[in-house]
Amino acid sequence: MSAVISPVLLAQAPESGYDFEAFDSPEGWAMAYTLASALNLGSGPAEHRGVFTWKLEAELASIPHLSQEQQRVGFGGFKPEDMNKSPVFGRARLSVALPAAVTAELSWTPPLEIDGAKPESLFGLALERELVSVGSWRLGGRLHAVRGHASADVTCSRDVASNAPGSASNPFGCSGPSVDRLRMNQQGAEVMLSRSMFDGRLQPFVAYATTHFRPFVEVEAPLFDSLHYWELQSSGTVDTFTLGARVAITPVWQSSVAFSYTPLSVIRPRVDNRQHDDFWSLRISVARLSPLR
Repeated sequence: MSAVISPVLLAQAPESGYDFEAFDSPEGWAMAYTLASALNLGSGPAEHRGVFTWKLEAELASIPHLSQEQQRVGFGGFKPEDMNKSPVFGRARLSVALPAAVTAELSWTPPLEIDGAKPESLFGLALERELVSVGSWRLGGRLHAVRGHASADVTCSRDVASNAPGSASNPFGCSGPSVDRLRMNQQGAEVMLSRSMFDGRLQPFVAYATTHFRPFVEVEAPLFDSLHYWELQSSGTVDTFTLGARVAITPVWQSSVAFSYTPLSVIRPRVDNRQHDDFWSLRISVARLSPLR
């Protein structure tokens, strides 16, 4: 999307359009940052369980608060957007042990609306397996994917649109809340190295994941006296590094905590060189395993 910095020019801008954004552009970075909040990473090492036994898990992950300057991503990095919606991302996971020591996992994010943001039919799929076992050390692999959407009033938030279009608090002329819909397509692979300690009750682990993002955004924003419709798309691959631990509380209850770091770079119009505005997240989960037989 072209860099439009004047409300007058914005009012004269085309009412519809499509742009493919570079992954390190302000818009591309914003899409990647949002998709990083929904990464379908493992909550711990791959497990040996009886065939068709199950595990039900609830996970909550933090989403960092962005500064006003970091949220200046619209129109090539000149227009502030309301990216600070929910401070957390949650999902439920159901995994089932299959033959050949493979575990299949289905995850789902409930469609709960927080500050105008709402996930829509957001599901994850994963397959994981232990690859190598040497003494107390384990190396596992995981294939993961996420499909679904999220909607929010990012381009024109309710707070901004409540001010007069063209005023100091609403310089870009939002005459009502926008409808921004993000397609959160991603898929990738993860490897995890873990060690079993205290008879398996504690399993610290480190992991590395590579994930391909292909976000697509539909923006419907009322600006001044007309409704503007844009489509934005981007594509790129991110790396994620994780440090965590899983604890067996009882034979059927587990808990895990993990800190994940995803480097993201962005080229902003006011800066001559590339910046790093990375995504980090603290993830906590509690799981219930099928009863022992």
